[in-house]
Amino acid sequence: MTRQVPADAGRSQARQAAIILKVAHAMSAHGIAALPRNYELFYEALSGRLPQLSRDLAALGHNPQQDSLDALGLKHHLVSHAALAAGRTRAAAQEILADMAGKLKLALTQKQTFKIELDRFARRLAADPVAGLSDFADDAARLRETAGRLMNEENALQHALETSAQRMAEFEGDLAESRRSLTRDAATGLPNRLALTAKLDSILETERADQPIALLLVSVQGLHEMAERHGGAVAAKALAKVSALFRKSIKKNDFVARAGQQEFAFVCRDVSLENAEAIAGRLRQSVEELKFTLPGRAHTAETLSLAAGITIAQPASTSADVINQAELALAGARDGASILGYSAALGRGHGRTYGQSAA
Repeated sequence: MTRQVPADAGRSQARQAAIILKVAHAMSAHGIAALPRNYELFYEALSGRLPQLSRDLAALGHNPQQDSLDALGLKHHLVSHAALAAGRTRAAAQEILADMAGKLKLALTQKQTFKIELDRFARRLAADPVAGLSDFADDAARLRETAGRLMNEENALQHALETSAQRMAEFEGDLAESRRSLTRDAATGLPNRLALTAKLDSILETERADQPIALLLVSVQGLHEMAERHGGAVAAKALAKVSALFRKSIKKNDFVARAGQQEFAFVCRDVSLENAEAIAGRLRQSVEELKFTLPGRAHTAETLSLAAGITIAQPASTSADVINQAELALAGARDGASILGYSAALGRGHGRTYGQSAA
C-alpha cells in the first residue's frame, strides 16, 4: 500500500531543499571550503534555528577564515565540530605533557649535577680532612650555587605542574562539553535523537515485564509554517517556549528529547497504553493553550497543535523497533487522527486511533 505524503510533509521537504540550496549558494559566494562541518555551520545559521549563530556568522563578513568558522562552530557546540574540539584538546594535552617531560628531564639533570658536586666534596673531605679553609669555602660556594639552581628548577617545576593540572581540568571540561554536544540539541538544550536512542537502549537492557515502557513521539504542528510566514526568529522563540513546557511536563524518572525539526520524544516508565494516551492528550492541550504574539501585532497571536504516535515496548524490543513503531503511529496521527496508538496491523494501513477528544 502506498501512503501519500501529507501536505505539511511536502512543504517541509521543499523548505529543507530550499535551505540546502541556499547553503550551497552562500558557501560558494563566500569562498567557503566544502567541508562537512562548514555545511552544518551554514545550514544551522540559515535555517533560523540558531539566531545568534546567524548574527555571529554575518559579523565575520565576506570570505571568512576557516579558523574563524571553526571558532563559531565550537562556540555554538555544533555536532560536526565535536571531533574538531576533541582533536584540538588532545593536541594541547600532548603539548602540555611534552613540555612537562622536558621540565622533568631538566630537573633530573640538575639533581644529577648536584649529586656529582656533593660526591666530589665528600671525596675531598675523605681524602684530606684538614683541607684549608679557602678550599673548603670554594667547594661550599659551588654546592650552594648548585643547590640554588636546583631549588629554582624545583619551584619552576611545581608551578608548571599546578598550571598544567589546571589546564588539564579545563580540557576535561571542554571534552565533556564536546561529548554533550553530540547528544544535545543546540537550539533547545534538550537531549537529541542520538541521546534518545542511547536512553532507550539503556532502559530496554534492564526492562522488567511488570514495568512497561512507553514512547510518545509528538509533532508540534505549525512550527514550519510559523517560520515561513513570520521568520526564523519568531519560530525559534516558539520552539523555546514549547521546549520549556515539555521539560516541565515530565516526571523525575521520565525523559524528553528533540527527535526532529518539530518532533519530540517522551520516554515514560511504568505506564500503560491508556496512561500514555492521557499523557499525550494533556500535552496536546497544553500546546494548544500556548499563545505566540507576533512582532508589531500585539493583538494577534498564533497557536500550535500537536499530533502524537504512541507505542509500548514489547519484551526483547530494540530501540530501533520502538522508534520505528512510534514513527509509524505518528505518521498516521498526522493524517488526522491526532493521537494514534501503534498496533501490529498499522503497517498494513490499519490502526487504533484516538480523536480530538481523547485524553
